[in-house]
Amino acid sequence: MKLNGKVAVVTGGLRGIGHAIAVAMAEEGADLMIAGLSMERAAQTEHEIRALGRRCVTVQADVADEAAVKGMIAQTVQHFGGLDILVNNAGIAPFKPIDEFTTAEFARVLDVNLKGPWLCAKYALPILKRRGGAIINITSASGHYGGASSGGSAYDASKGGLRQLTYALAAEFGPHRVRVNAIAPGVIVTEPRTGQASLDAESTAREIARTPMRRLGLSADVGKAVVFLASDDAAYITGTTIVVDGGTMAVW
Repeated sequence: MKLNGKVAVVTGGLRGIGHAIAVAMAEEGADLMIAGLSMERAAQTEHEIRALGRRCVTVQADVADEAAVKGMIAQTVQHFGGLDILVNNAGIAPFKPIDEFTTAEFARVLDVNLKGPWLCAKYALPILKRRGGAIINITSASGHYGGASSGGSAYDASKGGLRQLTYALAAEFGPHRVRVNAIAPGVIVTEPRTGQASLDAESTAREIARTPMRRLGLSADVGKAVVFLASDDAAYITGTTIVVDGGTMAVW
C-alpha cells in the first residue's frame, strides 16, 4: 500500500489512461478526487474505487477554466481534509493539417493541455506544501522527442510545453517539498480489449513491429508508473520524465 492515507486528484480520470491511473492509485491506498468533463461514467467509477475500500468523489471540471480548477481543489480539501498528489492527465488530441485548424481550436488545445496543468499546479501548491507532495504531468512521447505526427501541430506543441513546464515547476516547488515529474506514454491501448490478437489493423501491426517489447502499451502500464512517482519510492526524484513506450524511443 504505497499510497496508504494519501489524497490524490486525477484530472481526466473517468476514462482511458486517467481511469487506469485512478484505479492503480486506489489499489495502493489513495483516496481520490476525480475530475472530468463528461460525467457519464462518474457513478460507475465511484463504485469501482469504493469497492477497493477507498473514498472517491467525482466532480465535473474543465481544467482550462480557472474558477472550475479553484473549485476542484477546494472541494478536495473539503471532502478529504488535504491533498498529497496531483495528476494532470486531462487532455485533448485533435489531429489535422494546420490549414484546417482554426485559431480558436489551436487555443483550446493549449488551454486544456498546457494552461490546465499550470492552473491545477498553481492552486494545488498552497495545499501540497503543507506536508509535501507530488505532481505528475501526463505528457506524450510525441512531445518528448522527434516522434511528432503529421497533423499534430497543436497537440505535440502542447505536450512539449508541458514537458518544459514540468522542469520549471520542479525547480520552483522543490524548496516546498513538492516533487514534479512527468510521464510520456507512447502508443497506449486506452479501452478494454480482448488481447493483442484482436489488434490487427495495419497501423497497429507497424507500431508493434517497431516497439522492442513487441506489444502496445496498456493503460495499466501508465498507472503503475504514476504510483511509483507519487510514492516515497521516488522521494528524491523530481524534474524528470519517464517515457512509457516499450522502448520505441530507444530505437527511433
